[in-house]
Formats: sequence, structure tokens, C-alpha cells
Amino acid sequence: MRGQYEELSCPFCDKGKIQCWYIPGAISIKRSGARSLPGKFSKTKSSDVWIVKSGCNVCGKSLEEIEQKLKEEGII
Repeated sequence: MRGQYEELSCPFCDKGKIQCWYIPGAISIKRSGARSLPGKFSKTKSSDVWIVKSGCNVCGKSLEEIEQKLKEEGII
């Protein structure tokens, strides 16, 4: 599982930095069909994963509050 650290600004005060672990979604290709017929290929992409690692050190919001606010805004 590959990922990278990202810093997002705090959704409450916009001054603090929030540490997040970001794992991009993977694309998988599947083939279906019989051997004698041409097969069909389908592509699926798994969703991106965001893991919030810290709360805001400026306004003092907790990790759970920040994660909930980022999900409401559609950022993660």
C-alpha cells in the first residue's frame, strides 16, 4: 500500500496545519467471457483513502472534529 503525507489547512481557523496520510485509489482491470468468444474488459477504481493523523495545534480542535468537518465539506 503506497501513500504519502499531505498537509491540509484547518477547516475551522485556516491557520493550523493538519497532518494527513493520503492513499490514492488503484485501478483494476478484469476480463470476462469464454475462450471462444471475445472477452469484455471492465475497469474499476477504488476510492481514495484519507487518514487524519493530527488535530489543529492553533485552534485546539480534536482529530475527530476535524475529520468530520473535512468529510462534510467533501475534501476527504
